[in-house]
Parts: sequence; structure tokens; C-alpha cells
Amino acid sequence: MDFFEEISKSKKDFPKYNTITKEVKKLKFNFYQGFAIVFFIVSIFLGIIFGNLFAACKTSAYFYSDTCYVTEFNFSLMITIWFLGLLVSMFIFSIGHIIALLTSINEKLGKNKA
Repeated sequence: MDFFEEISKSKKDFPKYNTITKEVKKLKFNFYQGFAIVFFIVSIFLGIIFGNLFAACKTSAYFYSDTCYVTEFNFSLMITIWFLGLLVSMFIFSIGHIIALLTSINEKLGKNKA
């Protein structure tokens, strides 16, 4: 028994571009799901912008602690905004998915009664 022959027998071809686009076109997002995706993309950009606007102080003056000599990009603020954006967008997306499931159940029940 050759190991490479077993692999060649059991392997599957990679999906082609046409089949991938057909699968993606079958997905239909409702308003809540689309809003969640847009909200996450916006939160990524806001995290980068706020991380730059509210820079962290790297070196401050010895006598005057309020004076900041060197600032650096605030990674912790950026990661916090990204994480919160991900949580909120996942919550909104899941609500949209529940609404889509309930709508499809309602359509199936409406067809059965008619």
C-alpha cells in the first residue's frame, strides 16, 4: 500500500472561481447583516484614526509631568475599538440572521397553509 496513491485517490480538486462566485451570490444579507459588516469596517478605520489622534505619551518631562516630549501610536486604544466593534457587529449580525431564519420559516409555513 502506497501512501501517495491513497492521497491521490482521496483528494478533491480545489473549487473553481465560477463555483465560488455562485455560492457567494446565493447568500442574501438583510439590512441588519449588511449594517453589521459596514459597522465593522468603519470601526477598523476609526480604531486606526483614534489610535493616532489620542497618542500615548512615551517620554514626559521630569519636573512637569503634564508635558509630553515624545508620543507614539496608541495600540491599546486601537485594539479596544476593534474588539468592541467586532462584538457589536457580531451581535447585530446575529440578530439579522435570526430575523432571516424567522422570515424563511414564516414563508415556508405560509406555503404549507395555501
